[in-house]
Amino acid sequence: MKPNIILTSMALCATACADPSISADIITDPSKITNSATYDLGDHLMTIQELTKDALPVVPPAPQTSPQPARVPRPAIQRVERGFLNIGGTAYRRNGQPTRSLITYYPQGSAIPITFWSSADWSLLTGVGQLADSSGKIWQQMCMISPVDLDRKAGRFQMRDTSTIPSFPEGAATYLIVSGNPPPGAMAPVELFLSYYDAHLAELQAACKKRSEEQARQAAEELANPPVPEDIVVQYRIMKPEEIVTPDSTQISPAQ
Repeated sequence: MKPNIILTSMALCATACADPSISADIITDPSKITNSATYDLGDHLMTIQELTKDALPVVPPAPQTSPQPARVPRPAIQRVERGFLNIGGTAYRRNGQPTRSLITYYPQGSAIPITFWSSADWSLLTGVGQLADSSGKIWQQMCMISPVDLDRKAGRFQMRDTSTIPSFPEGAATYLIVSGNPPPGAMAPVELFLSYYDAHLAELQAACKKRSEEQARQAAEELANPPVPEDIVVQYRIMKPEEIVTPDSTQISPAQ
């Protein structure tokens, strides 16, 4: 059966209508269809049909709700200080070599970006939405990282001269600022997330591998069983203003 959307009413006045849409069986009786137009959308058809007055029932108004009991005052909520770590960048990968990330970071309250290289694969941190520092302040991360496989980028498709990627010592994840002059404390949230990276690297790698495997599985499934677009039928009925029923009144009088 073709999927369909049935609009119970479309008013010609500014008054809000009742329930905007209800899924129902397609009405095929030609005596109840006043206008019909079909559009070819390439891989499927969309048919829009206007119905007669008796084709669809008017949705009754929502029942009046009983008075709400008095609310019991809630205890005061202790507010938690929050900060935002806004970063974007590229994670450069190459077989046999550690991943290096080039990050652009906008310290909170500043329009001047800080650019730095990091020894961490920051793409593993994209799923870490927030962390709390030692003072209890919560840092929420808004992060967009594009992974680049340097083994697959060659010639004019090479995105960066790999000689500009700095060397980092083995051990804890760190960073090297290449542009910008961060004010005191501006790099604290960066260091917070790098500390988390060091402490949970195995978990982050496992989660990344799981996501990649799931994406590959879904891609293979869609390739083997591509979705078949179905035709769509949209049916509606236009109501006159005096037909519209509201919770506060039986009907709305036509505009004078």
